[in-house]
Amino acid sequence: MIYLRLIRWPNLFIMAFTMMLVRYKLILPQLRQAGIEVATSANTFIFLVISVLLIAAGGFVINDIMDLNADKINKPKKQFVGKGISVSLALNLYWTLTGAAILCSIYAGYMVQNWRISFVIVIMAGLMWFYSKRYKKMLLLGNIVVAFASAMVLLIVWLAEFFALQSDAFTFTNASPVFPMITGMVMAYTFFAFLSSIVRELVKDTEDMDGDAQFGIQSFPIVYGEANAKNTAIGLMAILLLMIGFWQFILFQQDYYNAFLSMFVAATFCVLAIIRLATAAKIKHYGQTSFILKLLMVSGISSMLFL
Repeated sequence: MIYLRLIRWPNLFIMAFTMMLVRYKLILPQLRQAGIEVATSANTFIFLVISVLLIAAGGFVINDIMDLNADKINKPKKQFVGKGISVSLALNLYWTLTGAAILCSIYAGYMVQNWRISFVIVIMAGLMWFYSKRYKKMLLLGNIVVAFASAMVLLIVWLAEFFALQSDAFTFTNASPVFPMITGMVMAYTFFAFLSSIVRELVKDTEDMDGDAQFGIQSFPIVYGEANAKNTAIGLMAILLLMIGFWQFILFQQDYYNAFLSMFVAATFCVLAIIRLATAAKIKHYGQTSFILKLLMVSGISSMLFL
């Protein structure tokens, strides 16, 4: 059980769910309108999902290894490495997960006849390593890397399908009329994931200020202060709320009424997160805000179910 908690199995489940939604709710219906089935087989898609989940799991492990000392202060009750799991065992687990992810990505690249998808997975693995080792200690860079990785969970599904379609010129030509619609919808949700992740990372950094300050981590709240971090996060959430409203307008215009209504749930969580953060006075309040933001992300992504 401790290993499942180490690799953050609920987060991995959400990632897999998100990738399935992108494939079956954003890509597949649009391609079928053009009289075309998805070019990536179910088997290839499964290997793609597994590779992404393994990269993420490895990222969680290496991050816990690098944060060993800071976590003793920031979250002692949620620390696994150094307590139930030794550092050496955790490091071996990281390399096993990352190596298996790369192998799965190579298979996926072979199946879609385009190695660029394998290259993207390798880049993501490298980013997870350098994030834990260096980037997270640098002002905003670590936040951007995490947000980029979150966004890539969605985008990589469309990239794999696009590369697979390219292998057949006739099919690619027939499918091209629906590319703008697919790309637009995928990018809308991708940007939602990116921005909401940036906000959540800022909130988590504020929650972890005490431990981070002792180990030279130059997070935004440490450099510019707690008040500025709160105001920046609130400002970004206001932008996110406007973006949700604009996306609802697009959905309504395209007659996606159920998806339009479902986005009110995400909007509600966004408002609740703003209120909770604006009134935050204790460390636990930032933790509560972070949890609300996770609900916001899940509810926003889940609106794809109603497309």
